Amino acid sequence: MSITDITVYEFQPLWLTIDRIGPFQGTPYEIDFTDAKDKPCNMFLLMSENGRGKTTILEIIACFIGLLDQEAPKKFGQEELDEGEGRAQLDILTRIHWQGRDHRIVLSILGGEIGDKTVLKAWSAEDMEKYGASSWHRTGFRRRAPGRLEPINRHDELVLDIVSVIQDSRHFYPEGFESSTLSLPTALYFPAYRDIPEIRDLERAIVQPEHWGYKALHSFSAHGTHWTASLDNLLVWLKWLDNGSFERALKIVNDVVFKEYPDKYLKGIRRNPPEAVVKSGAQTHRLDRLSSGEKNLTQLFLRVGAHLTRNTWVLADELDVHLHVRWQHKVLNQMKELVRRQPGTTLIAATHSVEILTAFPIDIKEKGLVKGGWIIEEKLH
Repeated sequence: MSITDITVYEFQPLWLTIDRIGPFQGTPYEIDFTDAKDKPCNMFLLMSENGRGKTTILEIIACFIGLLDQEAPKKFGQEELDEGEGRAQLDILTRIHWQGRDHRIVLSILGGEIGDKTVLKAWSAEDMEKYGASSWHRTGFRRRAPGRLEPINRHDELVLDIVSVIQDSRHFYPEGFESSTLSLPTALYFPAYRDIPEIRDLERAIVQPEHWGYKALHSFSAHGTHWTASLDNLLVWLKWLDNGSFERALKIVNDVVFKEYPDKYLKGIRRNPPEAVVKSGAQTHRLDRLSSGEKNLTQLFLRVGAHLTRNTWVLADELDVHLHVRWQHKVLNQMKELVRRQPGTTLIAATHSVEILTAFPIDIKEKGLVKGGWIIEEKLH
């Protein structure tokens, strides 16, 4: 099956149900990603004090989207799912073109200690009708023994085709920066630590970046110091493509990060050694010499632009980390512009910034945005 056999028009979060994972013990904990009119949100904030489970929620979402392009995983990559009694279910409203017709469905991804017929949230015809869905489909993996995961519902033809197309597209490369025509879903997960470390590799060839190409999940760690995983290599690669992507990337970074500083901007690439150059007054320096806040935004918007599809979930832990109050407003406003500029993009971000909450009034309509939020108030264990 080719990637043209299925077109994904919508891929939007509905519910997440978590049981016996991290702080979510006792009864299953449900999060509703829709607004007051049952419309899936494209901007959603998770709010709580530290230690209440915001990071756990983002990690589970990332893990479950990543299951879509794994043929035979041995682990989930989450301790309670792999070794404990943990289980979860992510419900997604999906509109696709399949077998010559449009279908609007609820797709549930399940994982963990799941029994043969047990789901955490069952979808009735009445439930689906609220979202205009006509059928419910399930996929994922159940843990049978340590190091052994078994596929769930492997006889559903529609699900098998979706998963097959996703897996067959893992080497599909983007046409340019923020210009992908690929409709398949992807999740871009950003941990709270978004540093740009100094590159230690002395040999730096023009090579395809580590994250280049389509995947259901891209998880970006800021701790690596190797050339192939660096932002410098990404920028060198975009420059080498010579298709306008590099110029587009520079414009995005300079508009987002340095617009208020006319004498500071991302200038280009030096040849020896090959790396990005930041112009600051009369001086130039590397990306790793930026401030913590500048690194945060540069990392976020370069990675997003390089890996967007037409159905992208941006999962950002501690959206406000290392950012001055004014820059907290900036990142929120820039994410709003991204969602407007790239319909099909969904932001799910964790924060405990009062400034961001104040600038994100859910009850006030904004063009192109469906806003929502969830406050984890009580102690869960």
